[in-house]
Amino acid sequence: MIVQLRIDERLIHGQITTAWSRFLDVSRIVVANDRLAKDELTTQTLLMSAPAGKKVAVRGIDATIKLLSDPRIDTVRVLVIVDNPKDAVTLVKALGIKEVNVANYVKKKSPNKVKVTTGVTSDAEDLVYFKELAKVAEHSFSQLIPSTPVEDFAGIVAKL
Repeated sequence: MIVQLRIDERLIHGQITTAWSRFLDVSRIVVANDRLAKDELTTQTLLMSAPAGKKVAVRGIDATIKLLSDPRIDTVRVLVIVDNPKDAVTLVKALGIKEVNVANYVKKKSPNKVKVTTGVTSDAEDLVYFKELAKVAEHSFSQLIPSTPVEDFAGIVAKL
């Protein structure tokens, strides 16, 4: 089962390997990104960054949907990570993902960005996707690490 979809530009990093994978008790991590799925070097780096004992897959968006639509996925706990809100919306709609953590999204270079939460900024284009995500996800929130307070992402973007 998919226990959480996380938007995090850093993908697999220290917080994922030491905090989130343990907190969510996942056995699998799927990085969903069309560009990275075609980049063998980056894919290998992500696979090497995997937490001990966790299986990692790097797939394009369509391949992720196919992989996570398999009924056998219900027997394992999966964390899905994307690096942008557009891909998150696509996956939530296709897979019915209930938990979405909009955790870290600040690197995109564009004018007129606004601060959404502690770890999230948005331009006008991304804000459209963030608002749609808040509508289609059953529970959207922002939380950098498990020990920090949860911010109600849907409530925050509704005010923007």
